[in-house]
Amino acid sequence: MNTLTTLLMRGLLLRCPVCGRGKLFSGLLKMNKQCPYCHFTFEREEGYFTSSMAINLVVSELLVTAFALPLAANPGIPILPVLVIGAPLALLLPFLFFPHSRSLWLAMDHYMHPLNRGELSADTIEALQHQTEEKRLDVL
Repeated sequence: MNTLTTLLMRGLLLRCPVCGRGKLFSGLLKMNKQCPYCHFTFEREEGYFTSSMAINLVVSELLVTAFALPLAANPGIPILPVLVIGAPLALLLPFLFFPHSRSLWLAMDHYMHPLNRGELSADTIEALQHQTEEKRLDVL
């Protein structure tokens, strides 16, 4: 069983939550359907990543608010530069944080709802067994 720290590190590094080796994304916004190493299907069910959208929105808007609110509260700073920087930031941050919100959601969900053997394909089980054998060889 993976620890929360391990899963969150895999999430921050955009790696598969099951094996930790496969990349989740093949481009900036294009997510792989399966892990290239263990063949785990990332979307467990339809609508699986709805919570990642909420994480993305909340984190992005909190960052924009943390930037804009102190500047807007200061009467010595003109409002136009704050708007010129803050408005595009509010539009760009959700796109930039998109991969990380999905991978962090995968990591948190795997911690709260660990996989059972019935959810894994034969390819995934075989890849994980092979990975375990490699780790044993590294120790020897």
